[in-house]
Amino acid sequence: MRSFTVSALLEGYRVEEKIQAVSIHHAIKIMKAKYGNSARNIYVLD
Repeated sequence: MRSFTVSALLEGYRVEEKIQAVSIHHAIKIMKAKYGNSARNIYVLD
């Protein structure tokens, strides 16, 4: 598992979190699962 910094737009604010995941796509899926439809424009900063 690797640590990724995932950025998302939540209700007009840019939020960055450290997430442990296997791949970039997995990190994005974890962020979507955590915040649901309120998370927009999700990307990973490696």
